[in-house]
Amino acid sequence: MRLKPLLGQITVYTVLIAGSAIMAFPFYWMLATSLKSPQEAQQAVPVWVPERLKPANWAAAARLGAQGGSMWWGGYRAGRSVVLRVYTGEKGPEPVVTIPTPPAAFSDPRADNTRIETAFEDGWWEVTLTNGGQESFRLLPVRLRIAKSYPTYRLELQPDSISSRGEDWELSWSNLAPGVLGYVLHNFREAWYAAPFGRYFFNSFFTALTQVLGGLFIAAMAAFALARIPFPGKEFVFSLIIATLMIPGEVLLIPNYILLSRLGWLDTYYALIVPWLASVFGIFLLRQFYLSLPQDLFDAARIDGATYWSQLWRIALPLSVPGMVTYGIFTFLGAYNALLWPLIVTNSPEMRTIQLGLQAFIGEAGSDYGALMAASTLSILPIVLGYFLAQKQFVQGVARSGIK
Repeated sequence: MRLKPLLGQITVYTVLIAGSAIMAFPFYWMLATSLKSPQEAQQAVPVWVPERLKPANWAAAARLGAQGGSMWWGGYRAGRSVVLRVYTGEKGPEPVVTIPTPPAAFSDPRADNTRIETAFEDGWWEVTLTNGGQESFRLLPVRLRIAKSYPTYRLELQPDSISSRGEDWELSWSNLAPGVLGYVLHNFREAWYAAPFGRYFFNSFFTALTQVLGGLFIAAMAAFALARIPFPGKEFVFSLIIATLMIPGEVLLIPNYILLSRLGWLDTYYALIVPWLASVFGIFLLRQFYLSLPQDLFDAARIDGATYWSQLWRIALPLSVPGMVTYGIFTFLGAYNALLWPLIVTNSPEMRTIQLGLQAFIGEAGSDYGALMAASTLSILPIVLGYFLAQKQFVQGVARSGIK
């Protein structure tokens, strides 16, 4: 008799686990791609575990990074030497090592000031790169060509790409002195330096948090009036407010743009915040919460002489925290993920939000999918962390929003 319920539970949990794995797979693939080299991200056979996640490479990354500058973040400081070993077992053609020049650049101080020496030791080639200049660098890109006549070869640090060049194999590193964290988080670091994401995050968080706080204040007062204050035409006003939900947002883009243009608010925080302070969804949600509260609480407060303002701040709002959290989450998500409206009302790079900055970064990064996924992960990370922190209140808010 107990076997059937047990099998039912096993089936339910199996289906839930499988569904969770399917839902989580795109996030894993985004995170895994953000740690891949350009060659790993573009090859036809999927790479499930990037080389940067393999501990065998971490020790070499730490040693090379310590030689260049720091065992954690690496670097290529003035006067430092970075030594790479290429294990071939026997002496053959000498490897050719160069520092590539960036595209469209006539020279590179790293290439001009680096002294490259190669020497064969007991079973390996030792390649020494010495920064003879006065300038320090964050990255040390290196390109090495080794003859195909070698039966086998092994390198301390796995290259970012391998390609065939006639009778040689060409191996490339985007940074030969990365350090442990600089090696694992290479794409995140480069994405952060490639665009002013700090400014983008500030704009997004500032506009989103302002919309949440201002919207909560307006929605709380409007919802309380519609739920607990009797006045003529209250139901008509509420119906009129709800009816505005049927108006597509795209219809209001041009009128709002013209109004903001005449006010001189284009390319300012006012344009990003003010049109979205009043939320019909927030008014409806908080009104439902207020209606779910016992009427006796408000009657007792009125007998004690409490005004409507006191009833709102001392009774309604403290008991409606789950609803406010739910409204705050939805408002924050809508403001943080907004793309069309900021694209229309902002012009300068200083006013870009994270979504606009990500779009511009995608256009500039081209086919470097690792950097693209790293930038996407940076943009989505605050949302994921915020949801986990407010998950309990969010579930309570959704569960209670329809109770009356």
